[in-house]
Amino acid sequence: MTMLLKIVQLSFWVAFIINFAFPLLGENSQWITWIGIGLLVAHGLECIVFRKDIHREYKNPLEGYLVVLLFGVLRTGEWIGKKPSQPN
Repeated sequence: MTMLLKIVQLSFWVAFIINFAFPLLGENSQWITWIGIGLLVAHGLECIVFRKDIHREYKNPLEGYLVVLLFGVLRTGEWIGKKPSQPN
């Protein structure tokens, strides 16, 4: 299931990039742009929150940031369950 979601996510990013040169939905193509910008902001915040995990998991942190920007919670979801619990 995760692989299918990653394929869908990559397909969206391709559509987002193509949409700048050739509006895919005519006058409604602005929705693709706004959703893409929203995802970039959300995934950018994930990069900030999970920066320690990115540096720990990837030899090249730039690669890790790119993966998180592309896939977001599909990648960081693995780290959420591994977070140490806070002492009381």
